Amino acid sequence: MRKRQRIKVGFGKNAKLTFILFVLLAGLTSLGARVFYIKGVHGADYETAAKTQQTSSYDSIISPNRGTITDRNNQALAVSTTVYNIVLDTRVLVHYKPEEQEKTIKALSDTIEGVDYSTLKDYISIDPTTNKPKLDTSWKVLAKKQSREIKESLEAMNIKGVVYQKDTKRKYPSGTIAAQVVGFIRDSMWGLEKQYNADMSGVAGRSFITYDVTNGAVGQEIPAEDGNTVVTTLDYTMQTYAEEAVKQSMAEYNPENAATMIMDPNTGEILAMAAAPSFDANDPAKPLALENKEFSVNWDKMDSESQYEYLNNTWKNFNISSTFEPGSIYKPIVVAAALEEGIIKNSDTFYCSGYKQVADAKIHCHLRSGHGTLDIEHILADSCNVGMMDIAEKMGVSLFYKYQRDFGFGSLTGIDLPGEVSASSLMYSEDKINSTELATMSFGQSFNATALQAINAMAAVINGGKLMRPYIVSQVVDKNGNVIKETKPEVIRKVISQETSDIVRKDLIATIEEGTGKKAKIEGYTIGGKTGTAQQGVRADSKYTVSFIAFLPADNPQYIAITLIHKPESYTDGVTTVSPIMKALLEKIIKYKSIEPSYTVEAGTTKDEKKVIIDDYTNCTLVDVLAELESKGINYELVGSGNTVVNQMPHGDTEVLAGSKVIIYVKKGEGETGDVIVPKVKGMTYDEAAKILGDLGLEVVLKGDETGTVTDVSPMSGITVETGSQVTVTVSAQ
Repeated sequence: MRKRQRIKVGFGKNAKLTFILFVLLAGLTSLGARVFYIKGVHGADYETAAKTQQTSSYDSIISPNRGTITDRNNQALAVSTTVYNIVLDTRVLVHYKPEEQEKTIKALSDTIEGVDYSTLKDYISIDPTTNKPKLDTSWKVLAKKQSREIKESLEAMNIKGVVYQKDTKRKYPSGTIAAQVVGFIRDSMWGLEKQYNADMSGVAGRSFITYDVTNGAVGQEIPAEDGNTVVTTLDYTMQTYAEEAVKQSMAEYNPENAATMIMDPNTGEILAMAAAPSFDANDPAKPLALENKEFSVNWDKMDSESQYEYLNNTWKNFNISSTFEPGSIYKPIVVAAALEEGIIKNSDTFYCSGYKQVADAKIHCHLRSGHGTLDIEHILADSCNVGMMDIAEKMGVSLFYKYQRDFGFGSLTGIDLPGEVSASSLMYSEDKINSTELATMSFGQSFNATALQAINAMAAVINGGKLMRPYIVSQVVDKNGNVIKETKPEVIRKVISQETSDIVRKDLIATIEEGTGKKAKIEGYTIGGKTGTAQQGVRADSKYTVSFIAFLPADNPQYIAITLIHKPESYTDGVTTVSPIMKALLEKIIKYKSIEPSYTVEAGTTKDEKKVIIDDYTNCTLVDVLAELESKGINYELVGSGNTVVNQMPHGDTEVLAGSKVIIYVKKGEGETGDVIVPKVKGMTYDEAAKILGDLGLEVVLKGDETGTVTDVSPMSGITVETGSQVTVTVSAQ
């Protein structure tokens, strides 16, 4: 029998290698099939996700420039300037040689305040476990809102791994001027910044990466759309006058608040609105009073809640957000209502013995000895309380209450500013007005009003009886000059007739000529107005508000102003007065607006003064025109933007008085690209002028001594120049 032979099968060296290759090939084939499957079935999804991840790393927002806020003559009150966020890309920087890395981090730490050299050094040090920089990022913001000068300085050093992200920063060139009207932007918004935020915000742009048909990365940018310009009714020059009046009131009487407004009584346009205490809109969290050493010490001792309460009071616009008992400035409203209803005639007389018995109360006149017999004109001129109580008694509660409401007391005026209050909760309802309340309300006590309500009601008394809706923004304009919104004068209601208005307006002249407001009399000018003094709150506290409303020219009022001192530190009847302050304010308006005298005075009239002929300046260069006007002693007002004159008022070859004003209309000429108007800085200190010009992006060249005042500026104020242009400021010793 044959034995079975077991055959041992094995692989030689070559056979074993062949087997390994076979296994690898099978694995690769399987992996390839898997990749093919993923690519074919899910490839688009994975590729999109990868691109999205990459794209999002380079997707950034381009901030729009917020719209400018200007006065009626294009003087900038709030502007947005281009600034830059400085961004470090550590992933890029670590690939450069050590000397380039050192150059970059030293330049950044030396140039940017708060950027630390050792911290930057640590950012780019390599982590041995990952072989990547410790701060492994393409986008580390080192500093925000840096100036163009800092950005250009870093660029000039040719440093690596740094990105400059364009941003915008809000500036207020005039600082404290109209701060409570313009407002500011921080964690919250105030003033016009809040009211017109949607108009000024603009639309953000984007900078990002997309992919073309070859899957190549392509940088894309959607530019930002800048916000619209808000043109206010404010007149910068008049605003400075109002600010000066408020500052004088605070310095002389140290009141809790002071306020001044100037208004066009025929349209409701607010030409100036100032209040104190105030703040610098560029740094609203820093009280202006810190300059006072005693205040500074107390400020540091305050808790955060007390500090905020103080700041909030400075941010509030007293003219619209705070109330007071108006006192005698309310008397013309009562007289107008009684005349309109035929309850009294202007020739009627009333007897003042010094007091009036009302129910069980003896209510005194401010003149305890009594005024005797007075007609309506002199009841107003001498501010007789007894005469007013008699008139209100004749009217009765219903009529009195009706006209109080019709003249706008207890209601919002509707001004386009946030924070206005109505004072309705501080007024009696009709059914709560008894004989005593009626008597005291007749001379402006026992109810509250805002300064804006008071001046607006008086405007209705003198403008023919039209209660206007006050407004402070005339237009919203886009970057191409197109008017997006426009405010027109609006009559809320007709309160009294033209005839009644004419009577009261003429009666109020006596207040200035011979009555309680005679300290505000200006020779040669017919001015009307009414003074007021009112106790506030608890009578025993002896807190007062002293006020004055005046208008001119009295025969055809173009300007009406109110100035008031609210709760002065101490009050002395006849001594605490705003009449001199009002007089100074009116004198400035007269000079600025070249208002001719109403009548001849002994020293002669301005009609005997030098007369000059103005030429036709159409199509002339603005700088030449302004030089000629100044040489002739002619004031000017610029309307528009540019260096080419397109119209004027009065027209050429017209004879005018020296000191008169010519309105010059300008626009940009062909090829003219200037975008900054040189502001008015004459009369300022050098530091004030340099700050305003610098904030507008202009380079200031000093001629003279820094300690003096600005006597000349070149190019002239009103000229349109390029951002970055040199402006020579001539300063003369004080």
